[in-house]
Amino acid sequence: MSDHQFKHTNDQRRASLVFSQGKPSLYSPNDFINSPSSTIDEDDQQQQNESSSLLNNQNLYHYQSINRKSTELLEEERNLLRNNDLYNSDQNSDDIPETWETAIKSGLLKTSFNLETRSLTKSAAPLIVTFLLQNSLSLASIFSVGHIGKSELAGITLGSMTANITGFAAIQGLTTCLDTLCSQAFGAGKFELVGLNFLRCSIFAITCFLPISIIWIFGSEFLLSFIVPDPELIKIASNYLRVVCWGMPGFIFFECGKRFLQCQGIFHASTYVLLICAPLNALLNWALVWKFGLGYIGAPIAITINYWLMPLGLLFYTLIYDQETLRCWPKDFKFEQTFQNWSKMIQLALPGVIMVEAEFLGFEIVTIMASNLGTTELASQSVACSIVALAYQVPFSVSIATATRVANYIGASLTQNGKKCCKASMNLGFWIGLINSTIIWIFRYQITSFFTNDQEVIERIVGIMPIMFIYEIVDCLNACSAGCLRGQGLQKIGSWINIFSFYIVGLPISYILTFKFNWNLWGLWSGILTGLISISILQAITVFYYCDWDKIVDDAKKRNEDVV
Repeated sequence: MSDHQFKHTNDQRRASLVFSQGKPSLYSPNDFINSPSSTIDEDDQQQQNESSSLLNNQNLYHYQSINRKSTELLEEERNLLRNNDLYNSDQNSDDIPETWETAIKSGLLKTSFNLETRSLTKSAAPLIVTFLLQNSLSLASIFSVGHIGKSELAGITLGSMTANITGFAAIQGLTTCLDTLCSQAFGAGKFELVGLNFLRCSIFAITCFLPISIIWIFGSEFLLSFIVPDPELIKIASNYLRVVCWGMPGFIFFECGKRFLQCQGIFHASTYVLLICAPLNALLNWALVWKFGLGYIGAPIAITINYWLMPLGLLFYTLIYDQETLRCWPKDFKFEQTFQNWSKMIQLALPGVIMVEAEFLGFEIVTIMASNLGTTELASQSVACSIVALAYQVPFSVSIATATRVANYIGASLTQNGKKCCKASMNLGFWIGLINSTIIWIFRYQITSFFTNDQEVIERIVGIMPIMFIYEIVDCLNACSAGCLRGQGLQKIGSWINIFSFYIVGLPISYILTFKFNWNLWGLWSGILTGLISISILQAITVFYYCDWDKIVDDAKKRNEDVV
């Protein structure tokens, strides 16, 4: 492949992102903390079959087929060549790399604001569907329980919040180590080591969760009493945790299994599974909560069932539709191998746990603040967050498309095109935010009624809609500017901007306005909005005024050389 060819796809960008509280994180843990070197351990290397070459003919064929230039990237290059009258329909696709390289060296490849807008819109459309499916898993419980009563809604929210902080965040952080370990093992041709790393991480994560599960089952009521004064909410939240804990092993296998497939270039498997499990999750929520009359406890039961169906779906996909992935499964497997060489995995996993926990904790602190305002306010906060999280899937999809396209332009040394793409993304983000805000405002009563029948909760949410209107526009600009930074390779700057703006600016203002000035939910959202405005402004300034595009291109070339 030429040095200037497009190399990144939207699926590869999407696969590395972490999801939290219904809103995907804009940065991965390694953007914050430099992980230690993760070369393959000598013990593992010796356990491979030494009688075969590193990449024999069969393995070499599979490896090259995974890394072969995708049709998505060829299509992007073809469109840009055609836009500059450098490609016609009579040419063969095999001619694209040579034509592309010649055009770059001659300085003939230009783009336009309108072309970038169309490209970003086209790329974002399928991603929106995927993220909505992902987001629907948590929304289904809010929908079903919210119509029982505000106490049930608030209790489920508290239980979900506790599960996120003490369970899901830790698991997602731990499994990020596979993004490095599995990918490097596969890239080195150590295919069976990919499966061994999957098993190790699964066992390691389950081992770490065991003490947490004991606390969820036997000590959750005692611990929650220090956070929330309402005994009814504590009981509902504790029951939620006791049920959900039985689904956590399934969730662990899904997160590890997803990475097992993704390192082999298979990014659609989890989407296919979600296409089945997301509607089934909604159906289970309706059936258990309402049809069979289990009440609020039906929601965590539905989630638990779904968490086990998701890894089974990945297993079914692997065994039935893509058996080539089994070449990464250890053939002479010994159970004691899963407990060896954990130190390297732990060194990589700990930074992931720290930063994912920080991401979750920031959102959950706001929920804890709302819980101290009363049941009505906590229920209102839960619904309000669900609304903005749902709307966020659109600009976040544009953010992924932006990061991909900007990264490709930088890899091709087309900095002027990258700048135009960033401008088009920010413009698109503004209009998406305005459209989202307008829809939420016009249909504010109808939208909130989907989540709850409680009129007091509905009125509370409608009361903060003016600030949510502004929030939505700023949030879209935040997402798109973050996509620009990721495309430029400046994730670390964006990461620290987020930490500063949220923890130093946003949360303190939320606390002061909420409890010192008695602004209640208005105070919470005013602080969040202030932090978000800070993030958007600082990120935009970094993208357009305080970055050296030539240095960014040079850095990208060095990274590509390191990979080779």
